[in-house]
Amino acid sequence: MQSIKKKLIRAINRSQAAYSLYISDKRYYQALRIKHANEKVYALLEAYLYECDDKDVETIHQYLFHLDDWFNQFNNLQKEQKDLEAEFVFTRYPDSPGFPKTILDII
Repeated sequence: MQSIKKKLIRAINRSQAAYSLYISDKRYYQALRIKHANEKVYALLEAYLYECDDKDVETIHQYLFHLDDWFNQFNNLQKEQKDLEAEFVFTRYPDSPGFPKTILDII
């Protein structure tokens, strides 16, 4: 059985790969890939929060809050969307936590 760390690293890499495809041509179907990947990341992060070192808790919280805001924005934009090939653009909310760039370093 794989460790939660290995699963989390793979899930984050999957999310980043989906984001890389999305960033050049921001379409709804590409955003859906990110959503599916991020759902896995979120579930693993919630479990990892109770196993990680105390010094890493703040970074895990930041990532969870970043994803909370991302999911809320996605759900709001999705209400207006029917066409999979339609443009689908995210703009981070003011004061919303950004993606913690050091996340893979602490896992």
